[in-house]
Amino acid sequence: MCKNRMNFIIMPILAFILMISMLATDSAIGLAAAGAAPGKDTVNFSVELNGDSVPRNPRFKLELVCNGRTEALAVLNSQSKAPVNLPHHAAGQLCTVQASTDGGAVLGNEVVFTIRQDEDVLARRVVYPDGQQAVSTDFHVPHGELTVEVSHEFTEGPLGTPVRAMVWNLWGGGRSAGGEENVQQIIDVMRHENPDILFTVETYRSGEKILAGLNEGLPEDQQYTAVQVTNEPVHQPDNDNLWIFSRFPVVKQYPVMKHPGLMNSFHFGGIKVQLPDGQEVNVFNTWIYHEGWAWDYVNRTVGEITYGLPRTYTNAEIVATDLVRRIEHIRKILTVNLPTLLQGDTSPILLAGDFNTLSSTDWSERFADAPGHAGLVLQWPVTSLMEEAGFIDSYRWANPDAARYPGSTWSPYHGYGMAPGRIDYIWAYGQEMRILGSHTRDQRLPEHGTDRLFYSDHAAVITDLIIRNSNTLPDPPEPQPSYVPHSQMTAYSTSEHVGYEASKAIDGNLKTMWHSEWAPKDPLPQSITLDLGGVYDVTGLDYQTRADFKPDGIITGYRVLASADGAQFAEVASGVWDRDYYLKKIEFFAPGTRYLRLEATEGSGGVASAAEIRVRYEPGKVQESVVNAGE
Repeated sequence: MCKNRMNFIIMPILAFILMISMLATDSAIGLAAAGAAPGKDTVNFSVELNGDSVPRNPRFKLELVCNGRTEALAVLNSQSKAPVNLPHHAAGQLCTVQASTDGGAVLGNEVVFTIRQDEDVLARRVVYPDGQQAVSTDFHVPHGELTVEVSHEFTEGPLGTPVRAMVWNLWGGGRSAGGEENVQQIIDVMRHENPDILFTVETYRSGEKILAGLNEGLPEDQQYTAVQVTNEPVHQPDNDNLWIFSRFPVVKQYPVMKHPGLMNSFHFGGIKVQLPDGQEVNVFNTWIYHEGWAWDYVNRTVGEITYGLPRTYTNAEIVATDLVRRIEHIRKILTVNLPTLLQGDTSPILLAGDFNTLSSTDWSERFADAPGHAGLVLQWPVTSLMEEAGFIDSYRWANPDAARYPGSTWSPYHGYGMAPGRIDYIWAYGQEMRILGSHTRDQRLPEHGTDRLFYSDHAAVITDLIIRNSNTLPDPPEPQPSYVPHSQMTAYSTSEHVGYEASKAIDGNLKTMWHSEWAPKDPLPQSITLDLGGVYDVTGLDYQTRADFKPDGIITGYRVLASADGAQFAEVASGVWDRDYYLKKIEFFAPGTRYLRLEATEGSGGVASAAEIRVRYEPGKVQESVVNAGE
């Protein structure tokens, strides 16, 4: 009896010592209510390290915290090769992820949180810890598998320059909502938000007054410089649309780029500024044409769907409003203006303005059931091209849940209507950019009273950034390939079995496939041709064999042909593949390609198939794009 009692006391002590030992030596430890089981709600924790001063054998502590309670905890070290998978009971709760220095854990000088489910990002945050803890933005935990990725950069050098950017369409120089008194109140709001770089649209005769108001009472080293972007004589004195105000020295104003009958400095222009650490930043202001009023079409359609009325416009007609003129504006900006003005300059870019169109991300399938979306899925061409060119929508990066944070900027004066109207943007480009947060200003300051709804028909957008110095950045990760979106592609083939059509090779589903006819068998060669939906400088192709592991249809001999018009094709690659189920990749360069053809010259069983085909391209080289005309 005494011996059993002694074992009863000793065994928990040994277990406790063993746990402490494991925490000190194992590569990854997770603590939660129970072990993870298939079909349960789980969280995967992982860490990534970079920088020039990573400590030896660091340990990291990560917690999923909801309502003050830790739902899952992981301790990882530099030897952790795989994520720690833990169960949780937090689904439906508003939670954060916390990284701390408890128990000897460390924090990087720059900590980046990414919380996602599959490819859907739920929360993101860049943190520069000045204490013992770094915390993500909050997010609602979904059922299923949650992924938490935290990167730590360790560096002994400076971390960059804090920059606050603000963009605001003032509506008739600020006078349309209340005359000169309203202009002064707008200046009060600008001073309240305290931007380092300010973009104004519809500045109309208010630029000098804004500059004087911003600088009033400021020390000389904190005063703004104003640049009138819209400076052609034809626009003076009443239509000086675009201005940029900067606290940082302006080292260059870019010349006017004119496209007769389409655009000039009324629509686009910019400057280069220098930050205190010497890093230069290219800064551009933009106004893109309003004709074919995108939000109005969406708002009307959402109302009709909501109240069970017949629809006036199809989805294709709605997104085609971008094609009236805006698509030509953004094409000129991305493929002519920026390359011509920058001449290979790789400095980071801030590009802001009133785009008069909506976000493809906001109106993606993920947010079809968000408030005010009425099930609509709309691939907006203008913002799609910005994203394909590598620009980051700073508001949506900082607030990835468009249902929770619609970010409407149209219209706090006229009313927001049935559908969200986010038409004003601050875009960031370059590896130096770190987005800390972003918000809109659509409420009056309390001291201004409530006699008017708002100062303008647009809300302002404000984004906080750290702009790193390119000379102090860690070695960048290998660049990820850019793929032509399946959503804008179509496919046809020379042979296909019923239920195995060419479209199945570009549907994003490995369980479906294109397969040449086997009853009766169409002899090889057979081919599948992809219309890319735009003209691209194509750099390669990924071919995924059938994923049901049946033996026939694996392409073992191939040719790849490219065409600009769909009529004349030229061979750009050929070769052989092993007869296995691994992903096949081909590298080649085919500039100016609209149509790409994969021809199977040999295949197992004398037939051909493809579960998925993806096309890689050189970003920033998109010359033409079309609208997905599907409903």
